[in-house]
Amino acid sequence: MRYINYLILFIICFLVATPVLAQDTRYRVELLVLTHLHHAQEPRELPFLEDYSPAMDLLTPPEPEEEEVEEGDALVLETPETEEPDPNAIVHIEEMSEVMREAWRRLRLSAPFRPEQYLSWEQGSTEPFPALRIHDKEVLMVVDPYAEQRLELLAQEETTVFADSAGLDDLNETEEPGLPDPVVFYRLDGSVTLTRTRFLHLELDLQLREAVWDEVSLTRAEVMTPETEKPQPSAFQVFALRQSRQVKTRRMEYFDGPVLSVLAYITSIAVEANQETD
Repeated sequence: MRYINYLILFIICFLVATPVLAQDTRYRVELLVLTHLHHAQEPRELPFLEDYSPAMDLLTPPEPEEEEVEEGDALVLETPETEEPDPNAIVHIEEMSEVMREAWRRLRLSAPFRPEQYLSWEQGSTEPFPALRIHDKEVLMVVDPYAEQRLELLAQEETTVFADSAGLDDLNETEEPGLPDPVVFYRLDGSVTLTRTRFLHLELDLQLREAVWDEVSLTRAEVMTPETEKPQPSAFQVFALRQSRQVKTRRMEYFDGPVLSVLAYITSIAVEANQETD
C-alpha cells in the first residue's frame, strides 16, 4: 500500500512539473517546401483564392518608419530600459542549419523534385501559437479594396498648400489615418502552425496556384493602362497540401503530397542554457 501511495505522489508531481518545463523550452522550426516535377495530378479550378494575409509574414517584413530630424535639433541618446525577453517571442532565422542545407543541395541535384521556398523561425512552447505565412516572391494577384481612397489621399499630398509657419505646424501635427495595405496573393502561398499540448503538432495549409484568363479578361489586359484598374483572372488552378500530424524534434519530418511536399526539421532549445537539446 505504501508503494502505491509513492507511485500516485510521483505521478502528481510529474503532471504538475510538466507545464513548468514547457515554459523553459523554445523550438526552432525549419520548413522546406518542394514540388514534384513529374506528376499526373489534375489541379482544382476555383473562382477565388485563399487569403493567408492574416498569418504572420516573416518573409515580407514591414518597412521601418523613418524619423524626421529637424536641423538644429540636438541628438539625444536615451538608454533603453532593460526588459526581460519574451519566452514566447517569434524570431525569424534566415540561415539554414547544416541538415537543411544538405537537403536543399540534394533536392537541387534531384531530377523529380524542385525546392521552392524555405522558412525558419524560433517560437515558444506556450500559447498563443501563431500561424506563420510561407510564400514565394511571385505575385499572382493584388486586391486593394481601398484603391479609390488611396488615390484621393495621393492627390491631396501632391496638392501644394500655402500657409504661414503656424499653419505648417498645425499641418505637421495632424496626420491622416493610414489605410490597410492591399491583399497580396502569391503563386506559392500558405500558412504553418506549430502547437504543443502533450505532443508537438505541425499543421500545414499550402497552395500552389496559377491564374486562368478568359478571352474577355485577356482583351481588357491588352488595352489597360497603368492608371486604370487591372483586370482580375476569371479562375485559378490550385494544387493544395493540407496536413496536420504529430512531429518529433531532431528528426526529419516529411509531409508528402502529389504535387506539394514539405520537409520539416524541429529543434528544441533550452532557454536558460541557450543550448539545443534532444
